[in-house]
Amino acid sequence: MVVDGKTHVAQVLEKEVAEERYQEARRRNQTAGQVKQVPVKLERGMELFEISINLAPGASALFTLVYNELLERRRGVYKQTLVVKPGTIVDDLSVSASFAERQGFNYFAYSLPGSDTKLTSSSADQQTQVKASVSSREVVFRPSVEMQRKFNYKEGIAGEFNVYYSVNSDPEGGSIIVQNEYFAHFFAPAELDSLPKNILFIIDISGSMSGSKIHQAQQAMLKILDDLAIRATDKFNILLFDDKIEMWQRFPASTLAFEIDKAKGFVRDKLVSRGGTDIHLALTEGLDLLLSKQEKQSCNTADMVVFLTDGDPTYGITDIDRIIGDVTTKNKGRASIHTLGFGFNLNFGFLSKLSLRNQGFVRRIYEDVDAKEQLRNFYDEISKPVLCNVVAHYSTDVVTTDLLTVHDFPIYFDGKEIIVAGKTRLLDTHIDPASWDAKLTGSGANGMVDFVVPVGQVRVVGAESGIEDDLTEKLWAYMKIKSLLEEMERLDSEDDRAPLRTQALNMSLTYGFVTPLTSFSIVVDSRPEGAMEDMMRADNNKRYYAGGYPSGQACGWRLSWVLVVCSLLIGRLLSLQ
Repeated sequence: MVVDGKTHVAQVLEKEVAEERYQEARRRNQTAGQVKQVPVKLERGMELFEISINLAPGASALFTLVYNELLERRRGVYKQTLVVKPGTIVDDLSVSASFAERQGFNYFAYSLPGSDTKLTSSSADQQTQVKASVSSREVVFRPSVEMQRKFNYKEGIAGEFNVYYSVNSDPEGGSIIVQNEYFAHFFAPAELDSLPKNILFIIDISGSMSGSKIHQAQQAMLKILDDLAIRATDKFNILLFDDKIEMWQRFPASTLAFEIDKAKGFVRDKLVSRGGTDIHLALTEGLDLLLSKQEKQSCNTADMVVFLTDGDPTYGITDIDRIIGDVTTKNKGRASIHTLGFGFNLNFGFLSKLSLRNQGFVRRIYEDVDAKEQLRNFYDEISKPVLCNVVAHYSTDVVTTDLLTVHDFPIYFDGKEIIVAGKTRLLDTHIDPASWDAKLTGSGANGMVDFVVPVGQVRVVGAESGIEDDLTEKLWAYMKIKSLLEEMERLDSEDDRAPLRTQALNMSLTYGFVTPLTSFSIVVDSRPEGAMEDMMRADNNKRYYAGGYPSGQACGWRLSWVLVVCSLLIGRLLSLQ
């Protein structure tokens, strides 16, 4: 925050300490800022953090936020979203994004705010320009005043500028980047045969699903059934529920044409909203229907539940901890449960914990005109399981195994990416790429398979690489904190959760991450320079990180820099979301 020409750098504090400090600054009419992770239920892509600013009377401030984002690979593509919402017509508005990839690009496209059309080249009207080389791309969006007024005559553009791209695949077992004492391993095999899958769709048809939700779910299921017909080895079934359940069939069906046609008839006739919401009954009975007498996970078939709901349990057993516990105990790791939460009026934390404990993904489906497409896109993510029980292995002479991030994965879907990070036992200057013995093992459609990392794909990088110093260490810390928070969600006992929370908090403070446990905090204090820092160090011996801004270099493993600059004017509390 720049106030009166002086730059004040944020500190990362425990969330409660930062909130207390910010509120105290407000009471004193001091200029202060806070960035915290909270659910913001406004629009897509806006659920990560919010910025609150308090300005002293007569003050003005420039607030700048620089952050890292690890892009997730879905269906083989990375997606970078930039929200364009200036709130007014801007005479000279531009959005630019630059990408650098050592492996080179095999696909690059963008979509403009208010449109789903993917464009791959400069627009004829020159409002969007694309520049390309073998290993870089740059796209610049300069909407004219006339274009902005087409969105809203007064407020201008309000939407997302999206960039989509994929890179050329690394061979065999992927690639390893080593920097200082830390490494990151990226693995995304291509052209693997699909495992047969046995999939059960459990769909909420309670009264709250009435209207557009039930219609969109119905239309999405009809298209998904068409997609199922492509894979002759797959089996499927459908279970509908409100305060009771209705099964399509007692046993999974094949994907032959006559079975698909029967299922479509069931979906057209029976997806009608009605009673309460008995989630416990639906999931426990659904697992019996899916798994029958199967006692343990089978790598011969990928067993999956796709669970679609829009609300909390209202009928039968409604205690969410008991529901999660009973379902997890009954499942015994045999099936992955993927949960789709429809809309905002639902307990998303409950659905997240349910899927985390059962090797699944969770997604929020936004109740917009494209909800049907969102459902289909999620199904596409899980439609091709290709590996089971994937485990990453490294030489114990090179890697400190107890500091690895998650390195075993029950199921791997085509188009995803596995990332493992860790610490080496030696400085990177002493590491011989041939000594890693790095590989991934797993079970595929044709049995057990090894993916060996070629010696040439173990790359030690230094300052000359253009990659920000210690970036692999930050990536390791980010992934480690994320896994600690997820492990907390899998545990019920506060005694078991406490040491994980302490470890995640200490790492968040040390590395300067805003997490559910921490917040950024800035207070412009009138006391002599250094007094505030001394006070904070004395405050219960809390640790904090006050670092300078990173260099902004583009990185080869989809860690993108985003710069957000907000100009704030006189006199009142502003919340930027």
